[in-house]
Amino acid sequence: MLKQILLFTFIVITLSACVQKDIKTFVTENRVDIRTISPDSTDYSDLQAIGKAIGDSRIVMLGEQDHGDAPTFLAKTRLIKYLHEQKGFNVLAFESDFFALNEGWDRLAKTRTDIDGFLPDNIFSIWTKCEQCGNLLYSYIPKTYKDNKSLVITGFDSQVHGTYSLANLKIYIDSFLKRQHVKFTGTGKYKKDFYSFIDSIKYNKDIQKQRNFKEALKQIINELSTVDTAVFEMMLLKSLKANAESEISLLSKGNDYLEIRDKQMAENLRWLLKYKFPNEKIIVWAHNIHILKNPKLMDNPVWKWRNMGDFFTADKQLYAKTYVLGFNSRTGTAGRITNDKKFTVQPPVKNSFETWIPETIPYAFVDFKQFRTENPSAKTYFFMKGSFHNACSGLWTDMFDGIFYIRDMYPCTLVKIKN
Repeated sequence: MLKQILLFTFIVITLSACVQKDIKTFVTENRVDIRTISPDSTDYSDLQAIGKAIGDSRIVMLGEQDHGDAPTFLAKTRLIKYLHEQKGFNVLAFESDFFALNEGWDRLAKTRTDIDGFLPDNIFSIWTKCEQCGNLLYSYIPKTYKDNKSLVITGFDSQVHGTYSLANLKIYIDSFLKRQHVKFTGTGKYKKDFYSFIDSIKYNKDIQKQRNFKEALKQIINELSTVDTAVFEMMLLKSLKANAESEISLLSKGNDYLEIRDKQMAENLRWLLKYKFPNEKIIVWAHNIHILKNPKLMDNPVWKWRNMGDFFTADKQLYAKTYVLGFNSRTGTAGRITNDKKFTVQPPVKNSFETWIPETIPYAFVDFKQFRTENPSAKTYFFMKGSFHNACSGLWTDMFDGIFYIRDMYPCTLVKIKN
């Protein structure tokens, strides 16, 4: 009897081993070639595999290796159109000003003229000045409002940079605090350390003033302890506090200023999902390093902080509802529209993810989530350009749910808004 049990166990283990695939074999056998990244292509048949992989996820995060990757922006634009038109996603959240892209966008008349004027002033110029984002920002988004199939814009970044914030943030917060009868608003410290500082929040590098602003915010938030945390203004105050903490860390040469920002971006995004858009499906536009999960699974990363994707998906319910799609390239050049300096993309290293895809293939998709499902015990580290344009060894199948591969990278060109 014991021999039979041992034999049976051996057979089961052997069969299991035969079923399991290594990641290289999986990529080779399960790669899905993408026909085009042109935003003008409305035949989405080649994107169905991505749609199937996303399934009923409520959140789809779309990354990029650098903030000037023109082909990636074209691919993301086409994906956004597909997700909006065929998968029911109707909110697009940018890595940009939380206040401006919520309060400002909500108050905006959604004519093409108003949208064309608002977006360049309140979404980071690395995207709004890029021609390869123009189809999305200055054609598709306004058209969705004209056709009554609106794609709502929002933002989740704690950094305050929009012109709408510059013109309205101080008055908006002051009005809210006085409606709440916050006693601190009647003090000299409020006027000096808080009210007068907000106008310079974007560029002020005086660490003591940042500290005073943070202390004022703490006192204000303490006075508002009985106010419902679902209220937008409460989330805004917490976001401003995180922005100040990040600036203080940077100015004091701390090592957690990036993590502070990423944690708050996760909190802002969570708030959007829970309170502002509780019944909507949301697309997130951000850098690969912000959206990937489990950054600790990278060997010797060039950056070492806990990021937004890791904070966000620490919530098991959100983890189950989120599909994280990273973008990856093989060769070419890169650089941002806001900087004249361009650089050569690092060639793929030997036996890396990029080399597993034939050089004749310009675009492809690989579903790492499928790999994890079919190979639950596979924990293989391999080289891939998953965070930036340089290769790094990591357990990438546990950091992204899927990868969109682009063979030839090139930088943005300056946008030309069409009338």
